[in-house]
Amino acid sequence: MQANGRFAIGSDSQVCLNPAEELRLLEYGQRLLKRRRALLAGDGQTSVGEFLFRGAVAGGTRALGINSGQNCAGARADLLVLDDQHPTLYGKGDSALLDSWIFACNETPVKDVMVGGQWRVRDGVHPQREAVAERFREIGDRPRL
Repeated sequence: MQANGRFAIGSDSQVCLNPAEELRLLEYGQRLLKRRRALLAGDGQTSVGEFLFRGAVAGGTRALGINSGQNCAGARADLLVLDDQHPTLYGKGDSALLDSWIFACNETPVKDVMVGGQWRVRDGVHPQREAVAERFREIGDRPRL
């Protein structure tokens, strides 16, 4: 970060499919390396969660070459809605909400997801969840060479 670097997260090796956990591990790795806490907060910013989230969105959209990650005319409508009634998030707002999601939630509080203006997940359910699960089971049952 001192050299104006950027970062993004992803599940290319499918080791972890939880973006909050990947961001948490990024911060924890730096804590172990430097033996200090809250290393990945920006200048004048106390929320590590907000810094990590905003940084991952900015780096990810740049890596993908898409205009997203901001709420303005001309940007893609990519939205993530967290369940503010989730016990870990209840009563939290702004930066505290992101800190709690990234550092305190063990299960996902993601409620809705919009990608390119289309809702892909509503109330925590992907509309093709059962079909995808069935296809995954079929592929998993194939003999391996």
